[in-house]
Amino acid sequence: MEEFAVRSYRDRVLWGPFQPISESELESVEGEIGRALPKAYRDFLLAAHGGTLPYAIRLPPGDPEGELIQFDSLTHVGGNWGLAKHWADFGSTFMAEHLPPDLLQVAEDGGGSALYLDLRPDSHGAVWAFVHALPAWTGSGRSNLGGQVARSWESYLDMLTIDEDYAREVWEEAGANTDPTWTAQVVDWLDSGLPGWRSCTWAGAAKR
Repeated sequence: MEEFAVRSYRDRVLWGPFQPISESELESVEGEIGRALPKAYRDFLLAAHGGTLPYAIRLPPGDPEGELIQFDSLTHVGGNWGLAKHWADFGSTFMAEHLPPDLLQVAEDGGGSALYLDLRPDSHGAVWAFVHALPAWTGSGRSNLGGQVARSWESYLDMLTIDEDYAREVWEEAGANTDPTWTAQVVDWLDSGLPGWRSCTWAGAAKR
């Protein structure tokens, strides 16, 4: 496993540490699940495997009042909770009651919500999401929500933004860090997904 690192993929910043993955390992996964992975997602895995995608998507898509969900925890290729394992277990999950069959879990948010790739022939490569309901004590009226998010993995990446609350936390941490390289990397991340962040009150006198 690599030490902490930062990479860029299709104008999105990825945070490490990363784990090398080979084409043969991806072919092995495809053999286990009996389906081909979309090329765009395969290319992404080769660059991002083991890392974090620190962005959010507003759901339902296109709804300005929708909720930002951060599917930043990416599914690994191997292990007990890898892609093939998720594929094998999908039919027995609660999410399967709300989503069509032949979906592969590729990310989660840590709160019971998950992101999927559609591997059905007629809609191969489309991105779906399941958003778990929040309990009443949170004051949220959010109920279980599942549906297609994007027609392709590339389209999904293009739709990503940065949650401003999360951006403020990371920026404050960067301000307390004496490593100028990390601060510059945080700036690149903010520029990639939160246009105009420098005008936010929490940004202070941010300069590049």
